Amino acid sequence: MNQQGIEFPGRYRTIIKIILLTILLIYPLLVNAETQPESKSVESTGMAVITDNNVPVARDAAVGDALRKAVEQAVGTMVSSETMVENFQLLSDNVYTKTQGYIKSYTVTKEGQSQGFYQVTVKALVEVGTLMDDLNAMGILQKKAEKPRVLFMIAEKNIGHKYYTFWWWGKSEFKGETVDISAAETSLKQIFLNKGFNVVDMSGSTESFVVEDSFKVEDLTKDGAKQIGKKLNAEIVVFGKAMAKEGPRTPESAVGTYLADITLQAVRVDDGGVLASASGHGAARHISEITGGSEAIQKASSELGEKLIEQIVQRWSAGHEITVRLRGVTDYLRVVEFKNLLRGRVRGVQSVYQRRFENGEAIFEIESKVPAQQVADDILKLGLSLRVLSTSPNTITVVMEPVQQ
Repeated sequence: MNQQGIEFPGRYRTIIKIILLTILLIYPLLVNAETQPESKSVESTGMAVITDNNVPVARDAAVGDALRKAVEQAVGTMVSSETMVENFQLLSDNVYTKTQGYIKSYTVTKEGQSQGFYQVTVKALVEVGTLMDDLNAMGILQKKAEKPRVLFMIAEKNIGHKYYTFWWWGKSEFKGETVDISAAETSLKQIFLNKGFNVVDMSGSTESFVVEDSFKVEDLTKDGAKQIGKKLNAEIVVFGKAMAKEGPRTPESAVGTYLADITLQAVRVDDGGVLASASGHGAARHISEITGGSEAIQKASSELGEKLIEQIVQRWSAGHEITVRLRGVTDYLRVVEFKNLLRGRVRGVQSVYQRRFENGEAIFEIESKVPAQQVADDILKLGLSLRVLSTSPNTITVVMEPVQQ
């Protein structure tokens, strides 16, 4: 043993180098494996007519029908029913005719024949990633999301930086460190643009609005993201933090390994509802630690982007969750009357939940098949001296005028 620690024999140093090299080679593969498109398990039933007592042919046709319906169900989780009807021929020609290309595997769980028909129930794994890519290429996927405007607010800390940097600080420099355009934001913006979203590009520019001092922090709250998003006319804010660090390095090698972690949330601006939440990881090797850190962050962002988009698309258009604020109410019986009218006379309303009634204001959350604007139009027809003060994609504010004596 010398003053600097334990001195390993030459053969052990060789073994240690091999282990480190193996880790460096395997880690990126593990990261990339996580980014592969996920499959969705779908159960569906198909049917076919038995012609000339040819049961095998009818069975094959029933299986094909079941697999087609499995793909249709998967499409239905990404595209609204109205969009499916509008694009029926396009989907039929370009998606449903190549069902097998989207089915990873399937098993028949139930089958039989009755009254001249053969019926088969299958449990299929549908390649959601491939399906999403094709729907996006046809311009259908973004219709599901109604092209919301997305603002990115990601605090980033690359290797060599002492602090997190972020554009909403409002100055050209933050604690002595230059605020460059975030590698995470750059990567995510490109992914969202490719999927048909509208992006609010505010990186590096804060001249058109003022950020409150309480929001000039890297640990941005949901309320802070919502308030800034509202000022910039965004419908969705994606916010969080990204950080890169140095990974294991091969002794005597100039090339380093760099690892990155990123955690983000997506919230609706009008009501603060969380649409998505996910984390991503990335790894890169480079001779430059700054470049290597940026590349690792970009890879982590690419992994995370697909996860966020899938969650946002599903939540943004899977029905409508609308908050209705009824103001000017002095009698609880009028609250009950309004609630019953929402349930019985407003088209598309599936469920109504009363959350609060105090100080003359009642709060309801409703689940609707139609957008808030259409619900607001019908509320005006209910009577009760109602006046709609404001609407947004997820909120309606209504005032009940005093009854004239």
